[in-house]
Amino acid sequence: MFNGVRKVLAGLRPFGESVWPGVRNDLFVAHESIYAFCTQYARGCSVLDAGCGTGYGTFALAGSGAESALGVDIDPRSIAYANRHFALPNLMFAVADIGRMNFGERSFGFVLASNSLEHLDSPADYLGRLKCILASGGRAVIAVPPIYTAHDVKVHADIHYHRSNLTVVEWADLIASAGFRASGILHHARGNLSPNFRSHRKSKLSPDDFVFTRTSVEALWQQPSITAIFLLERAVG
Repeated sequence: MFNGVRKVLAGLRPFGESVWPGVRNDLFVAHESIYAFCTQYARGCSVLDAGCGTGYGTFALAGSGAESALGVDIDPRSIAYANRHFALPNLMFAVADIGRMNFGERSFGFVLASNSLEHLDSPADYLGRLKCILASGGRAVIAVPPIYTAHDVKVHADIHYHRSNLTVVEWADLIASAGFRASGILHHARGNLSPNFRSHRKSKLSPDDFVFTRTSVEALWQQPSITAIFLLERAVG
């Protein structure tokens, strides 16, 4: 309830699922850590943040040395918040449906979709458009909920905002069928840290308290991860 009131006061929808900087709890910092990890791929690139929410992550990508960074989200209130709170010469925000992206062919060197594709009815449409807009030799990161079991599927099916409750294996198959080379990235907290993703209390963690380990897609199927992360690459040519 407290979080919802703060969102309303900030001009956001009270019950939207997306995390936002107004509540810097463990869940927010875990999301933030994905953007911090992805800054390495953004440097020198034209960047698209697909499903940017309130824009804090797009801001981080833009500030990491990206040539340009565009954050898009279907929620006008989130984009309005982003425009009010984040500004850099190479940063822009726009309202757009990431399932129907209408950008020029090969226009982005790096594309990130962090915890957004599970909100689409047809993530295959996103992957089809991604293949068109990603530059030759470009990279894309897809971060989705770590669904491994039938129980996990049921839990996420009960979340109103989740439309595509695919298992990690099903995501891997969908990505492969779209024609991308992919590897997996495991997402964990360091050492003995145990983030509490149900708490709204201010986090004592920082993005540096999370570790990202590149692995095979097959290993991603078998090892628990805070987030299931895929690194996609488009061949040169």
